[in-house]
Amino acid sequence: MPNSVKDLFSSKWGFIFAAAGSAIGMGNIWLFPYRIGELGGAVFLIPYIICVAVLGFTAVIGEITIGRLTGTGPVGAFKKALELRGNKGTIGECFGWFSVLVVLTISLGYTVVVSWIMRFLTGALTGSAFITSNSTQYFDLVANNQVLLWVIMTLVLVGIAMIKGIENGIERVSKFMIPAFLILFLILVVRVAFLPGAFEGYKYLFVPRWEFLFNTRTWIFALGQSFYSLSIFGSIMVVYGSYAKKSEDIVFSARNIVVLDTLASIIASLMIIPAVFAFSKNINAGPSLMFITMPDIFKTIPFGQVFMIIFFTAVFFAAITSLISILEVVVEAAQSKFKMPRYLAVGTTILVAIICNAFICSNIGRFTDILEIHFIPFCALTCGIFIFWIIPSKNVIEEIQKGHSKSLGNWIIPMGRYVFCSLVILIYILNILHLK
Repeated sequence: MPNSVKDLFSSKWGFIFAAAGSAIGMGNIWLFPYRIGELGGAVFLIPYIICVAVLGFTAVIGEITIGRLTGTGPVGAFKKALELRGNKGTIGECFGWFSVLVVLTISLGYTVVVSWIMRFLTGALTGSAFITSNSTQYFDLVANNQVLLWVIMTLVLVGIAMIKGIENGIERVSKFMIPAFLILFLILVVRVAFLPGAFEGYKYLFVPRWEFLFNTRTWIFALGQSFYSLSIFGSIMVVYGSYAKKSEDIVFSARNIVVLDTLASIIASLMIIPAVFAFSKNINAGPSLMFITMPDIFKTIPFGQVFMIIFFTAVFFAAITSLISILEVVVEAAQSKFKMPRYLAVGTTILVAIICNAFICSNIGRFTDILEIHFIPFCALTCGIFIFWIIPSKNVIEEIQKGHSKSLGNWIIPMGRYVFCSLVILIYILNILHLK
C-alpha cells in the first residue's frame, strides 16, 4: 500500500478532528456571520447547507480519496493519477507543485492573521489589550509594528507542533484544540445571550428574509463560502487523506468534517451577531470585528477580561490548526519528493515561510485577493478533474468503499464530474468578473 510506511493518524476521530481543524478557521468566525447577516439571516442557511451537504461533501470525499489512493499529497497524487491512465505523470506533477505553491502563499497571509491573534491573546492575558482605551489604536500597533517578530513566534510554535509528526503532533493538537474551541465558544454563546439587546441580534439571525432565497447572489456566495470554509483547495484534504488508514470510512469521516465545520460557523454566528447588536456595532466590519469590535464589547461587561481570554484562546485554537494543515502540504511535498527527514522538511518550510513573510507581510492583502479570485478556484477545479475525470472510476469507487460497510453506488462520479466541476468553473468566471 502506498501509505503503509508513512506516519498515519492513529484513530478515526484523530483524523476527523485534524481535517476539521484545517477547515475551521477565520472563514467560520468572521466571514460566515457577516454572510449570514448580509444575505437573509436564516434564509442563507438553506443554500449554504445545500451547497455544503451536496457539493462540499462530494469534494471532501474526493480529495481524501485521491490522497489515500495514491498515498501522497498533490505532487505525487496528480502524477499517479495520470500514470493510472497509462500516461506520463509529468504534467500532473507540475499541477501538484502549483497547488503546493498556492498553499504556501496562502500560509503567508494566514500566518499574519494568526500572529495578530497570538498578540491579542497575549494582550488579553497580560491585560494590555483589555485596559487600552482605544482598541483601534491597539490593533494598528499590532498590525503595523513588530509584525515579523510575532510571525516568527507563531511559525516556531507551529513548527514545534508539526515536527512531532502526524500521530504525536498534528493529531494530538487537533484532538484537543477543536473540541476546546467548540466548548469555549459555547460558553461565550451562553454569556452573550444575557446581554441587553441581544434579542435584536437573534431576530436578525433567525427571522428569514425570504426575498434573498430567490437572489442569485445569495446562492453564489453560499457556494463560495462552502468551498472556502471546507478548505477545498485540492491540497490540504489530499495530504490528510494520504495519512488516513485504509480501514477508515471516508464517507463517515467526510460527513463529520462537514458537520463540525458547519456547527462551528453556526456557533460563531450565535455568539458574534447578538453581541454586535447588543452594543450597536457594525456587523460588516470584517477583520476589525474580531480585533476592535469584540474587545470593545468585552471591556463593557462584568468579568470582561476573562471572556476576552476565552474568546482569543478559542480563536487561536481554530486558527493554529488551520495554519498547521496549510503548512503540512509543503512539508509533505518536501518529504515525498526530496526524501527529507521530517525535522528537516518542517525546519525548511518554517524558514522559507519566515523569509517570505519578511518581504511581503506588509502587502499580503494584494496577494490574498489574487489567490481568492484566480488561484484557489483553479486548484479546486484541477483536483476535481484529476479525481473524477482522469482516475478510472473503478479505482475511485473501490477506494471509497474500503472501510465503508454499505454499498456506496456510483453517484459520486457524475456528481463530481458534472455538478462539482461545472460549479467551480462558474465560481471562477464570476470571480474574474468581480461578481463574487
